[in-house]
Amino acid sequence: MNWVQWLREQHVAPSVMADDAGTCSLCRTPTPVGPQGTPYERCYNCRRTFSSVLDGFVPMCYSLHGGLEGILWRAKNEAPDVWLRRPLGSLLWTFMRRHLTCIEGFYGGPFDLQVAMPSHSSARGGQSHLDALIGHVRDFASEWRSDALVKNDASKAGARREKIVPGLFTASPIVSGRRVLLFDDTFTTGGSMASAAYALKQAGAVSVVGLSFGRQLKADWRDSAEFVASLAGRELEIDKCVVHGGRQADPFDLLFRQPG
Repeated sequence: MNWVQWLREQHVAPSVMADDAGTCSLCRTPTPVGPQGTPYERCYNCRRTFSSVLDGFVPMCYSLHGGLEGILWRAKNEAPDVWLRRPLGSLLWTFMRRHLTCIEGFYGGPFDLQVAMPSHSSARGGQSHLDALIGHVRDFASEWRSDALVKNDASKAGARREKIVPGLFTASPIVSGRRVLLFDDTFTTGGSMASAAYALKQAGAVSVVGLSFGRQLKADWRDSAEFVASLAGRELEIDKCVVHGGRQADPFDLLFRQPG
């Protein structure tokens, strides 16, 4: 089963394009028009706060109401729907295999650690839903560290606020001097990822670049309605580079391509 193709056929995951005009260069949310009549390069939250802890952010696609967010929620919370970890795990594996080298080059060099955002120990019997998803992909889980970050608060203190919450996470000393790729399922307000990045930086991480399945947008957010409407009909194009644009060759195509 080609699970990435299955996701594409569900029409739930419009791709993020490197040249999406009028979006924040860090978090990819639509930005308001400034005094000069052009959209700001970065949104207010990134200019004010998030850029101090996040050195970059890469979403695989946009997540809209009634789309990818529903699949992510069901895979996380509904026992009969844990099979949805398969298409999500396949999307993560495929995206990483096709784009990781390009992302590393764009943000200054190879990552030393790949870290998934942890759940609190009281959630879902103590099992991190992202660790479970990553573990669903054969020969992939060993590339991720599950001991680098701990969530201290069972609340959604960071997720519901557009700010950094010190103490929401604690990072292990193993991150000191390391370049970290930090993975979460969605980026909505940005509070959770920024709070985790803050903890990583406090523990000595050299840089933190975020990665998520979806950049969550809602049509009723200020400045978002027109852009969300423009995404109608856009498909998931897994071979398009999110940071440079253009098509990225499938590594398996390169491996087996015959000369001439």
